[in-house]
Amino acid sequence: MINTVRENKKGMMHMSLLTKAQIQRVDGGNFTWQEAIACSAAPLLEQGVISQDYVDAVLDVCREKGPYMNIGAQVVLAHARPLPSTKEPCLALLQTGKEISLINDEHPARLWFFLATPDDKSHLSVIQQLAGVLMDKEKVARLLAAEDVDELAEVFAG
Repeated sequence: MINTVRENKKGMMHMSLLTKAQIQRVDGGNFTWQEAIACSAAPLLEQGVISQDYVDAVLDVCREKGPYMNIGAQVVLAHARPLPSTKEPCLALLQTGKEISLINDEHPARLWFFLATPDDKSHLSVIQQLAGVLMDKEKVARLLAAEDVDELAEVFAG
């Protein structure tokens, strides 16, 4: 799911963190933070790799612990503790055209990543790959400026 093997320009195989199937882009102007998180999880629910109980757990964690999932300017990494209903480590992305505040106005976001894992270790490589993208200011700028799913997916394809 997450690590889709592709061939790069040099003919070498590499892993793609996200594919178009896990990426969405919406205006989001009328979304609450709860709706943004639920929407970001939708592709994973549709693919059957997570269940609604995991989405509910993520929302509960946000309500209980506050906006700590806001991991950088405009970036949320929605996640919760592993649940048996999660079939494999997985990641999805929702980019919103408008900012949506996570919990309060001090945490506006437009990039809503949703991470799920069946255990305490299998998601570590996913987080490492995602960190590599999010630490690259140019890639984050491209994600924020993207106007469609194809442009968003290109950031993760290379």
